[in-house]
Amino acid sequence: MATALNSEQLANLKRFQERLPKNAGAVKIYDLPNGGKAFLADVPARNIPGSFATYEKQIDSTGTTLFYTKTTYAPDGSIVHVKQKYP
Repeated sequence: MATALNSEQLANLKRFQERLPKNAGAVKIYDLPNGGKAFLADVPARNIPGSFATYEKQIDSTGTTLFYTKTTYAPDGSIVHVKQKYP
């Protein structure tokens, strides 16, 4: 799915990718209302097989970050922890 990003959104995506752990999977991009975007990436846990974290960042049409969380999942898929990273 190709999603068009403006220059400010591209810059925010680049920062998001640079700050992810090195073992992060591919970033998925979703459209939000009013021209906003959501970036999501899964990162497998190093110490618990089957556990992973999902990093999610939502931005508006001007590239301003609205919301950023890290949700940690147990191997059975249940949520272990949600950490709000922004605001």
